[in-house]
Amino acid sequence: MRLPALKHLVESVRALGQSRKVTVLGSASLLASFPELGDQELLENTYDGDLLLDPINKEIAGYLAEAVGQGSLFRAEHGYHADILHPTIVESLPPGWESRLVAVNGFENVFALDPCDLAAVKVVVGREKDLALVRGLLGLGKISADQLRKRLHAMPLGEKEMFRAGRNLHDLTEV
Repeated sequence: MRLPALKHLVESVRALGQSRKVTVLGSASLLASFPELGDQELLENTYDGDLLLDPINKEIAGYLAEAVGQGSLFRAEHGYHADILHPTIVESLPPGWESRLVAVNGFENVFALDPCDLAAVKVVVGREKDLALVRGLLGLGKISADQLRKRLHAMPLGEKEMFRAGRNLHDLTEV
C-alpha cells in the first residue's frame, strides 16, 4: 500500500462512518512516519488499512465492512480495503501508545500508530510476516532494537506471550 491509497481509504471511511477520530493501527500505519516504505518491498503485500474509529458501533462497523471491507466493490475497484477494528484492540498495544501517535499529514484527527509500538505488537504476535516486517524496520534503521526492547518490557504480557516475544526479539536482534 502507498500513502495516497491509505489517505483515500481514510477519506472514504470518514465520509461513510462520520467518525471524529480515525487511528491507523496495522502495517499501513508505517506510511504516516515513512511514506517511502510504500514504494519498497516491505509493504508490498499490505492491501488493507486496520482502522479504529471513534465513535464506532456494531451497525456502523457492519455498514463499513460492506462498503469498504475485504469483500466489497471498493476492494474490487481499488485493490485495497479497510478492516474496521473493535475498540478492545487497544488492550494489545504498549502502554502510552496514545501519547506517541503520529498525525497523518493532510487530516485533522487522523493518526497512526508509532512505528515502534507497531513493531512491539508484531513481535508479540510473532507470525512470520510480522517478524519479517520488524526485521525490515530494524534493517532500514527505522526503529532501534533498544527502543523495541523497552517497548516490549513495558507491555503487560502473560507468561506465554512474554516467552514468545522474548524468543522473537532474540531471533530478530542476534547477528
